[in-house]
Amino acid sequence: MSQTNSRIAGFFKLPVSQRIARVAEALGMDEQALRDTLQTAALSTETADRMVENVLGIFGLPFAVALNFRINERDILVPMVVEEPSVVAAASHAAKRARQGGGFEVTAGPSLMAAQIAVHDVS
Repeated sequence: MSQTNSRIAGFFKLPVSQRIARVAEALGMDEQALRDTLQTAALSTETADRMVENVLGIFGLPFAVALNFRINERDILVPMVVEEPSVVAAASHAAKRARQGGGFEVTAGPSLMAAQIAVHDVS
């Protein structure tokens, strides 16, 4: 697998087909497999209905990638599903600025949340 490079200059200017090719290359993926996944990943109404209550349909959103992220000394392409046009650009720009100082350093502790449901006196 190739080394991911999240810094792809002029990415937003490329047509979608070339963006997919560049991401596949950066991730060391088969380009056609990535294309197929991106085009056919929609949920069916039946699947959605089994996932949550009161389903009426499916709401599609654009699937994008934020660039320039360097996290814990690794380049990362960050997948984003949003409807606001400036969010991906802003995240990519902020990551580009942070990258100049070495990027982001993150740690995660153990999970602090647990869930439990108790049902009492049910006939």
